[in-house]
Amino acid sequence: MFLVKRRPVVRAFALAVALTTTLCAKSFAAPDWTPIQTALQANGVELPGNVLRFELSRQDLPVTANGQTLAIGEIAAVANGFVAFKPIFGHDFFVDGALPAQETELGALQTALRKDSRIHITAVINHSIGETPKLIWVHFEALGSGADLATSLATALKVIHSPQIGNHYAIGTNSIIDPSQLPAPFQKLFNEGTVEQFNGIFVFYLPRPNEQRLFVDGVRGESGLGVGHSFYIQFSFSGGTTATLNVELALRSGEIQAVEDILRAGGFTISSASNHFVNDTPHLYFVHATATGDGFTLGTALVDAIDTIRSANRDHRFDF
Repeated sequence: MFLVKRRPVVRAFALAVALTTTLCAKSFAAPDWTPIQTALQANGVELPGNVLRFELSRQDLPVTANGQTLAIGEIAAVANGFVAFKPIFGHDFFVDGALPAQETELGALQTALRKDSRIHITAVINHSIGETPKLIWVHFEALGSGADLATSLATALKVIHSPQIGNHYAIGTNSIIDPSQLPAPFQKLFNEGTVEQFNGIFVFYLPRPNEQRLFVDGVRGESGLGVGHSFYIQFSFSGGTTATLNVELALRSGEIQAVEDILRAGGFTISSASNHFVNDTPHLYFVHATATGDGFTLGTALVDAIDTIRSANRDHRFDF
């Protein structure tokens, strides 16, 4: 068990990511996911809001970030993605995701996705900087039979070497951090998100304020569907307090500049800002940022950014 009070490195990690951490005490009913899991040859992970999410990691590639070769378990910190399913009625599901492709795979992946006319490509963008090989993320959304869409997606995912297969994850466990050791300003945020250990890194999902008012294609948005904030954390447990964070913040238009300024001042580089969805209400912009540095400093910047988003929503200044 990692105890914050015994290991300074874990204490720094806890501070950097505490804003999105949860013990995952939440419970929710789920449908029979078996046909979807069988088609994708992976189990996925169940997240709040009846979402089954399949994490993607390009473990078939030798990946470097800022000149450093990543271990197999760390590749998901950079070369990640997801496919997520949410039931809407009967056997029909809303499905969305972000698929990481090399530039040479991009055309074939898009062609494979569009062989199923229900799958709509909504964005084609680069999320990060400093990675080799260069990756482009294809975002999509679809409505239809869960089993049929899973079958179509499994075929498309073969183009990028089926990155949904062979991953290991654990949701919300007390062994990750000791919440009683967190600084007081962070403890209040502790139960608001979901923490996941994904291969050799940690991923944290935090809903936006008033998540119940967010919709994509008429389906209520969930952080597990990518309609929220995501934080991918790579931390060396061999010592020191250095963390590498790749973050994605879901923002309203009026929040973008204030949040970007906070992140830049806190040591982050803004790597992209773009839309992921076509039919989202209200419209969201996704800002991607990356940083390597002291976990305390980076954690403080992230908390300040989240506080800014919350303040804007309390004041209704950006409610348009």
